Amino acid sequence: MGTTKATKAADKSQVCRKFVSALHKLYGKSVPKIELPVVETMLFATCLEDNPWEPAEAGLKKLLSSFFDLNEIRVSSVNELEAVLLPLGDADWKGLRIRSILRSVFEATYSYDFEKLRRQTMEQAVKTLKKMQDVTPFIRDFVLHEILGSHLVCMDNSMLTAAKWLGLVPASCDQHEASEFLKAGLKKSEISEFCYLLRCLATDPKFVPRFADHAESEQSMADVMTRFAELQLPPKKKPAKPPAPKEAPKPAKVVKSEVSKKPVPAASGRSAASTPAVSAKTKVAKVSNTSAKPPKKAETSKTVPKKTATTTAKKGTNSRTSKPTKPVKKK
Repeated sequence: MGTTKATKAADKSQVCRKFVSALHKLYGKSVPKIELPVVETMLFATCLEDNPWEPAEAGLKKLLSSFFDLNEIRVSSVNELEAVLLPLGDADWKGLRIRSILRSVFEATYSYDFEKLRRQTMEQAVKTLKKMQDVTPFIRDFVLHEILGSHLVCMDNSMLTAAKWLGLVPASCDQHEASEFLKAGLKKSEISEFCYLLRCLATDPKFVPRFADHAESEQSMADVMTRFAELQLPPKKKPAKPPAPKEAPKPAKVVKSEVSKKPVPAASGRSAASTPAVSAKTKVAKVSNTSAKPPKKAETSKTVPKKTATTTAKKGTNSRTSKPTKPVKKK
């Protein structure tokens, strides 16, 4: 079993060396270094996560120069910190983490001197950093590697995505598992160079869209150099999908839609919607007229004196002008 593990570690080491020498041709051999206090190292790691190295350095310098001191950064709002860090990706989350880290340090020491971390063991430092809120696994591993010189491969999400696409790590790994997988093939002195060059590749705007496309089959470390050569070639154009055949319109549906769109003709200048209301009104008016008519007995009682008056008028009896006539005798 020991020989098998040694062979696997040797294979990883060989692949990593070939990969690093190939990256030298793209991004050079110089590797930047930082020498900062512990607190500022933590702030730089926050700016560096999922971003290139040079913009992260510029972002930290801009942050420190835009505020009076670290205490003013601690009491600032997330929106103010985001405005300063805006050129970096996820500036809002970085502003929140920076403020949270400064608050945790201030509550523990009532100052911003956190150099006691250099005197702690690996186990003690891990416990100390885990107590701090909003410290991601990348920030923790970067601080442990830079401050204590721990043998850790610092992986963030962008680096993990690129490593999976190339086949450097299995596709099912998370950040911690990927770090443990690559640590067996890298010496402690090689980690800084490997992580810097992998970051350059993972954040290169030319290759970021390619890393987003997952491979059809899972890759292995034997495919790393082949995948790296494929990455530098122009991307393959995906075959265009043939246009879908157009369906013939159904005549039944067309007729129904045309009929429904035609307006209903209005009768005698009125709309179809108003005709039910008019008929209802006329019905109510008819009912009210029939109820207003008096009974037939009352009508007969009123018409009787009219008939007597007309009969007297025909006989010629007038109270004002006419005199009673004498009867005429017959001869």
